[in-house]
Order: sequence, then C-alpha cells, then structure tokens
Amino acid sequence: MVHISQSREEKRPYHSQVRQRQAEETRRRILVAARELFESRGYALTTVEAIAELAEVSPKTVTAIFGSKRVLLAEVINPEALNPRVQQLIEELRATEDQALRLSLVAQITRQAYEPLVSSLELLRTAGAVAPELADVRRQIEERRRHNQARLIASLRAQGALRPDLASAEATDVLWAMTSYDLYRMLVVEQRWDPERYETWLAQLLIEHLLAP
Repeated sequence: MVHISQSREEKRPYHSQVRQRQAEETRRRILVAARELFESRGYALTTVEAIAELAEVSPKTVTAIFGSKRVLLAEVINPEALNPRVQQLIEELRATEDQALRLSLVAQITRQAYEPLVSSLELLRTAGAVAPELADVRRQIEERRRHNQARLIASLRAQGALRPDLASAEATDVLWAMTSYDLYRMLVVEQRWDPERYETWLAQLLIEHLLAP
C-alpha cells in the first residue's frame, strides 16, 4: 500500500504540469483566433462563438478564461501576451544595471510591441464610434503602460541616473508620451520611417532627455 501511495504522489506533479501546459495552449489558441478575427472582421462583427469555433473550444471556455470580448481584445493588444521576444527584452531590462542600455531596451521593446500589432491598434483607435466600451480598453492599456513607465523612472531616480533637474512626474510624462503608439503611428505608419530607424531615434532621444550627463 505504501508503494501505491508513493506512486500516486509521484504522478500528481506530472499530471499537474500537463494540465497547466494544456491550459496555456488553450489560452494561446483563443488569443490567436481572436486576433485573426478582430483584424479580419472588426471588433463589432466578431463574436465569442466565432472565436471559440476557430480556436476549437467551446464558447463557455472562452468566457471562463477571459470573461468578455472586451477583456479578450485588451489581452490581444497586450504585447506580452503573444510576443515572447517582448518578454525576453523585458527580462533583459530588469537584469541590467547599465542605465543607457535600459533605455535602449525600452526603445526596442516599444518597436517590437507595436510592429506586429498595428492592425489591432488601429482597430482599437477607430472602433470607438461603433463600440464605445473600447474607450475603457484603451484607457486601461494606457494606465498600465504609464504605471510601468513610472516604475522605471523611479528606478532611474533611485540609481542616481535621472537628470537632477527633471521631476519624476515630468520624466514619466516624457517617457509615456515618447513611447506611445500615436508617435509610432505618425512616424512609422504614416511617414514610412523604417522601424529600425525609429528604434534608434527613440533610444537616443530618451537617453539624451532623461539621463544625467
């Protein structure tokens, strides 16, 4: 009996890991399906049922994981959700103590986050007229982004790397504005800047404006 009990205990972690991987894969399939449908049909014409069908899950599964179509769109537009490169760059930013490199990584993260999401971000920008609830999605995204920028500025201040004549609130405003999708859109989408040129320009601007001489 002891051997049987031990065998069962050994199997539990394995089965738990399998279930976790299955849950992560289900979540990823739903996000991929939602992005495809949002971009091809638009937000208003995309239904939870259609997303579920494309992801090969039930509508109840979609609702159980994400709650609503609005929350699902917010996750689709979250650059960390489907972009492992962004996740890797964020980890690099957290690990380095080189402050200029940190701001260069911010510029790289900004480019890598926006580049594959232009269609979805344009949908969010233009769909407010037919789906007013999207204004809340955009507000939540910007609040989350500004909160992360404020944490970085606080870290620069604590390390003595922030310009001494620059208040933390103003520095956060600058970082938040300069890394916005609106600026990316004006330069890369409208003015056809090469994304690499945009990234280099942004890194130089952030370093020059935020870091102490």
